[in-house]
Amino acid sequence: MPLNREDPLPLYQQMYDLLRADLEKGVYAPGEQIPTELELARRHGVSRITVKQAIQKLVLEGRLYRIQGKGTFVARPRLPRKLKTILSFTEELRQRNIVPETRLLLLEVQLPSAKVARALQIDEGEAVVVLRRLRLGDGEPMGLQTAYLPFRLAQPLLEERDRIASGSLYEALGRLGLRPVRATEEYSVVVLDGSVASLLEVRPGSPAFAVERVSYLPDDRPIEFVESFLRADRYTLQVELEAI
Repeated sequence: MPLNREDPLPLYQQMYDLLRADLEKGVYAPGEQIPTELELARRHGVSRITVKQAIQKLVLEGRLYRIQGKGTFVARPRLPRKLKTILSFTEELRQRNIVPETRLLLLEVQLPSAKVARALQIDEGEAVVVLRRLRLGDGEPMGLQTAYLPFRLAQPLLEERDRIASGSLYEALGRLGLRPVRATEEYSVVVLDGSVASLLEVRPGSPAFAVERVSYLPDDRPIEFVESFLRADRYTLQVELEAI
């Protein structure tokens, strides 16, 4: 269908609106290739430059992605990460009907760095349990998390390797009477190096959210310090604001 040249809205914006509407209606499924720029240009009676501008805007928004030599494809919907409720990764995905999966990369006892000791409010000579996991949703890597917990509190977790490998850390902590009730988080944007990018199955240099979380027990003792890398193409941040 040709676009309306009498409309004051630029043609590339009209093209963008049409493509975005098709994506929102599910005309093209996640992972599906959309028609080529030439095909879309012919279908709507515009130049390839107009189509290219519209597609580029959708790529920048994370709705589409390009694979060199193959074409343009529909990106998976991003997971809105609410900055209000304390949830485990497993709970977060289950609420959105996404199948969570965990790959246990490391579970051992270490001495903490100064940063970790400070976050957990312990001495640097006091051991911590270190838990590193690759987190997946519907089979796709979404984040890499490294958790540090005071050994004197979390020692029993070392006997729950199988449960932790396939389930929620917060559920395991709950069984020990150590379920966190509040947490603080700090976000920054980083580019991923080769090793982390490889685990998350993205190109080196891809953007990600770097997140540091400290979780607290009801008596305000820190129970967990977590360093996470979350794929920026799979997450958005959702903040609830209130007037004061």
